[in-house]
Amino acid sequence: MNGLHLKSETEESSRWIPGYDFDLWTSSEESSDGEEGTYHENSQTEENAGHGRTIPRDADTSHLSDKALKRLDRFEKIKRWKKERRKDRQEMRRQEKAVKKDLVEIQFASDKPTKRELKCQILAKLEALQKSDSVPKICIDMGLANLMNSKEVDRLAGQIRRVYGSNRQAARPLHLTFSNLETTGAIYKACQNKNDGFAHYRVNMTNSSHLEIFPPEKIIYLTPDSDSVLMSLEDDRVYVLGGLVDESPNKNHTLRLAEHQGLATARLPIDEYLQQANTGSFNKILSINQIFDILLTFYETKDWAVALLAGIPKRKGFIAR
Repeated sequence: MNGLHLKSETEESSRWIPGYDFDLWTSSEESSDGEEGTYHENSQTEENAGHGRTIPRDADTSHLSDKALKRLDRFEKIKRWKKERRKDRQEMRRQEKAVKKDLVEIQFASDKPTKRELKCQILAKLEALQKSDSVPKICIDMGLANLMNSKEVDRLAGQIRRVYGSNRQAARPLHLTFSNLETTGAIYKACQNKNDGFAHYRVNMTNSSHLEIFPPEKIIYLTPDSDSVLMSLEDDRVYVLGGLVDESPNKNHTLRLAEHQGLATARLPIDEYLQQANTGSFNKILSINQIFDILLTFYETKDWAVALLAGIPKRKGFIAR
């Protein structure tokens, strides 16, 4: 029978409170070590696991002595105290874990530059790059507004924004110049309207022609219609991209313009490193930002296949040879 076995001072017989196991508690008089009282957390059997933890409200305690009742009361207090201590320890462990996590995050954050610091570092790097002669120079010819409508000019402004964004994020950025850029022209106004902070871009903006700011013999005009293939990027060369959008490309226009200016031309080595897949448009006309991303990736990886696949949209249907 499960329950509380109480032994009074005046009687030898045992009495039980149903549902209570007094073996969990030994009074000071029954303890062999002389302590005031010892609480034993003896495991309960399945039979009494659901009992022996609280005195039933309808239990008859009228036959118990005052001393037995005191021991019962003390036992209940100890149980409540242990339960509260267990909750306190659990809460303390949770708080310790939270503090450790916060300390790790604080340490990690202290080792990282802030967004403002990172931005300043990038801008300083781009600014220094504009004065350097040790990297290839990319020049975008912005003097072709007369060949585009207003919608195409707006699209060009968006491509210019992506070009600048790619160069800012690059591990090895390129020297960047916008030539033939008139501050009163349609392209400049579209770039200002579409691109936040355009006037403060860390690039070389000039209304002068690329023929005036760079030695003509160092210039290579990139055009898809050229017979020559671009196989490398040289630090002492200037690679000019015509500022035309894809929407209505003028066949051979950039080639004729470059030849009229007496400039060398070249095309990207798409045929040399890629082949057509089973499906796709197989269109080799690329946007300004796509061409720039290809050049940027090649400058970092020295791998044309990797660079071309990174820059050419998959929908065009090209795969590596």
